Amino acid sequence: MKKIVQFGQWGQKHWLQLIIIMSIVMMIFLCAVMVSWLVGYWANALYGMRFELSSCWSGISVVVTGMAGIVALAGACWTKYHTDSKFNSPSGIPPVVNRIIDKGGNVK
Repeated sequence: MKKIVQFGQWGQKHWLQLIIIMSIVMMIFLCAVMVSWLVGYWANALYGMRFELSSCWSGISVVVTGMAGIVALAGACWTKYHTDSKFNSPSGIPPVVNRIIDKGGNVK
């Protein structure tokens, strides 16, 4: 249970890096589907193979839907910073980060 909590805290601290990594992975999947669609298209045209092109369109739509989810997650994360900088601090001054000190004197 402690490892899960530590992983969650790490994820909160490094959310932007996680969003970037997920975006890169989704783009790799999108490129793989597009390449397979292109190969299938040319194989149908040149060699008469029966590659179902609709399967690639389904794959592309799934990858694009996943990327939309990542964009929505990134937008939700940036909303917190936008609200803090626009409404909770004076203009031109960055928001103050509250630090929590536990009983052992550790800063979180």
